[in-house]
Amino acid sequence: MRVLVLQNHAKSGLAYLLEPAEKHNAFLDICMPNLKPDHYLPASDKGYDAFILLGGAMNADEEADYTWLENATNLVRQFTDNGKPTLGICLGSQIIARAFGAKTYDMPQAEIGYFEIHFTEEAQQDELLGQDFGSSIFLAEFHQQTFDIPEGSTLLMKGATCENQAFRIGESTYAFQPHFEITPELFRHWVDNSEELIGRYAPELPRQLPRLLNLHHYGSHHFCWRVGSAWFNKVVQ
Repeated sequence: MRVLVLQNHAKSGLAYLLEPAEKHNAFLDICMPNLKPDHYLPASDKGYDAFILLGGAMNADEEADYTWLENATNLVRQFTDNGKPTLGICLGSQIIARAFGAKTYDMPQAEIGYFEIHFTEEAQQDELLGQDFGSSIFLAEFHQQTFDIPEGSTLLMKGATCENQAFRIGESTYAFQPHFEITPELFRHWVDNSEELIGRYAPELPRQLPRLLNLHHYGSHHFCWRVGSAWFNKVVQ
């Protein structure tokens, strides 16, 4: 199993998703065009079984400044058209939305912290999300933009502050706004190194974070293991 991974930030890696990847003996080809001048996304999906797009500080509509974003959207369409599983998280989810004609745009208030996210009725029948998670779950968020749902896709998760949280296109392309892959160490690093964003949108989060991690990161880790395992199962089918 060969999986192409688009990583856009040095501290935004696969994190807990490495666990189901190792379980499935996945070979991860990690491409960092935003970080390494000698890294380039491939022109096609040839030679790969799946595609993972991770988060980043840039916005999905900044293609003039980050030319690899256009390459990423083209690859999303190729993988999807060829029935190869695709998974986008945060920025990755917004790239998937734009790849299929939906808009991305700024929110009035950024989501930074843990937020309650509700499963839709359609999620109950989904291979990844129909696993008795209950009606809602608290997951980590760190974003200023959101996306519209592409035409023909299935909305899977909804939030109160930001309605569109996850959707599926076809049978194997999934987009998740929340960072369900995040570890406590990674979240603490983001908070400690984002003074401007934290000061503007979540000034109480540094004080609250230890309690929030204790409350929610165990459930988030469990969610990542089960959802990640189900997604990698689709790759090997």
